[in-house]
Amino acid sequence: MRDIIKPAATLFFVCIIVSLCLAFTYSVTKSKIEERATQDALAARKEVLTMADSFEKINNIEELIQQNPDFTLVKEAYKGIKDRKVQGYVFSLESKGYGGIINITVGINSKGESSGIIIGQNSETPGLGSKAKEAPFKSQLTNIKPEGPLTVIKGKKSKPEEVEAISGATITSKAVVKAVQAAIDISAKLAKMEGL
Repeated sequence: MRDIIKPAATLFFVCIIVSLCLAFTYSVTKSKIEERATQDALAARKEVLTMADSFEKINNIEELIQQNPDFTLVKEAYKGIKDRKVQGYVFSLESKGYGGIINITVGINSKGESSGIIIGQNSETPGLGSKAKEAPFKSQLTNIKPEGPLTVIKGKKSKPEEVEAISGATITSKAVVKAVQAAIDISAKLAKMEGL
């Protein structure tokens, strides 16, 4: 019995010490992790809406989200401002891809064009869905103002609102396009409400 209790007790105390060390490390680094996440989010906003030099969070976005089920992808919205004028909007969205949730940041300028897109944290298949982060796909969704709803196609596109799917990653392509469409649509609503 002693041969069983002694190793079990030792293992128990090692687990307690390791847990305490992890808790201490987390408490020490928590504020730095949050600060870094805030800085990364600001850098992403500046990258997708370069003409703005500051950003103001839109707090009443939930009212618009409730009006359209497609808007539920929007998690945060910001006005991009320069010289006290709204230059456009930036949206943080979450869309369901093949491997799970894809975090996407989309900028929409004051003309209603998508000014930039960043594909953030995701679990898409390496070599397939992960190609959504690369220029050949992302460039199709930048500097566009589609005349109709964005659609994902296989093969060559013939209309401005068509987006060529990533080969072998149609679900990922559709998830990203759906997020960009939601950003374009909600941006148009915001601009109309604010008289832009």
